[in-house]
Amino acid sequence: MAGVLAFGAAQAALAALGFGAAWHPSVRPLSALSRAAVAFCAGAVFLTLEGTAYSMLGIPWSFAGLALPLLLLSFAAMLRWRRVPTLAPPRIGLRSAAARWSVVIGALALVYLAVAFGSSAGTSVDYLLFWGVKAVKYADNRGIDPAFLRSRFAIHAVPEYPPLIPVVHGWGALAAGRLPWRVVPLVSAIPIAAAIPILLDRCRRRAGDAGAAVIAALWTVAISLSVVQSFSAGGAEPMILFFETVALVWLLTEHPGESRFVPTLALCGAALTKVEGTAAVFFVAFGAYLLSRGREGRRGAARAASLLLWPLASVGTWFLYQKTQSLEVGYHSHGDLLMVHADQLGTVVKELLRNLEAGSLWIAWGFAAAVVLLRVHAWRSAAPALTLAAGLLAFLAFDYLHDGSDPTQRIVWTAPRVTQSALSAVILAAGMLSLGKAPVDGPEAPPR
Repeated sequence: MAGVLAFGAAQAALAALGFGAAWHPSVRPLSALSRAAVAFCAGAVFLTLEGTAYSMLGIPWSFAGLALPLLLLSFAAMLRWRRVPTLAPPRIGLRSAAARWSVVIGALALVYLAVAFGSSAGTSVDYLLFWGVKAVKYADNRGIDPAFLRSRFAIHAVPEYPPLIPVVHGWGALAAGRLPWRVVPLVSAIPIAAAIPILLDRCRRRAGDAGAAVIAALWTVAISLSVVQSFSAGGAEPMILFFETVALVWLLTEHPGESRFVPTLALCGAALTKVEGTAAVFFVAFGAYLLSRGREGRRGAARAASLLLWPLASVGTWFLYQKTQSLEVGYHSHGDLLMVHADQLGTVVKELLRNLEAGSLWIAWGFAAAVVLLRVHAWRSAAPALTLAAGLLAFLAFDYLHDGSDPTQRIVWTAPRVTQSALSAVILAAGMLSLGKAPVDGPEAPPR
């Protein structure tokens, strides 16, 4: 029992490792829960980069050895940023019936998520095949284990995958002395829950308190149903959903010229979590360019390009580790990158659509897509979400077209999980287009 508690505490303590981010001027006007969620984001990203660097340099992992530098970095960031004047966190008013019912429905969805994940009903097969295995190997090795990644018997563990999930879970295993296999799926609910206060805080800028509550509730219900139905607990999907959702909602509700510290940080996390996270960085950056092109001109293009810099540098750290350990550098496509089987296009499209059920009989996708179509004339205000959704679906279709034989089975296995970030994006786009208005001018929204 002590090991289980230690593992859970270590996962929650990611927020402590990144607490300096909560003092950034763009974060301080948010609620305490949102600031903690941003700190959780920063802790996961910086722990992964630190753990990778330690492994590259031959420095053994230890709980204190990993924690202390990040705590000192956060303390230094807090000392610097706390002097910058910002507005006080605005109070949230949930007086309307719609807002109150949204809170109740969202809370029930989280209870369902916790019960399903805690009972192993939604556990990912990939967690058992390689995410959990890598975490154990890394914790036992006191660092990323290159011998394991080079072994021909570890081919099922997809050695080239980015390291965030096994590093974060390996950190927990260091604290607990072992990996509590049955607890890890339940802990996967943390990033889903952490996204909600940020959704609520940021959506208030364009949708008001009641509108933000409705958007957050719809997102919570749809994503909770989807991650359980797609067996995502213990895998990488909850974490990449968190990162990409935070980046999107921040960009969709920003003011011209506002700091992009948080979306850049979140995109670093996405790129370090899954291969498609790197593709998502490009889709989101392109959408950010389309969003700001009309109001910021060339500066908007430069700011959109800057969203790429740190995420690509983060992936470059992983590639550099691969190079120094004589591993194959980079990611592998399914077959020859440019060899696609166009005759499979009909099957790919049909099976992709069939596997967008998302635990809600296509209601989540259908409702959000219908709202977007009804408000398509205002598409630019939701451009980052729309480019991510369309880009990811096209990226996945391109990947499936590399299968020389019928790709149906692979789509059935993977599509319900890997399309969830696109679902999140479409829900956010629908929310912004249906309820929102342009954010007020200025560095921050006025207090309510």
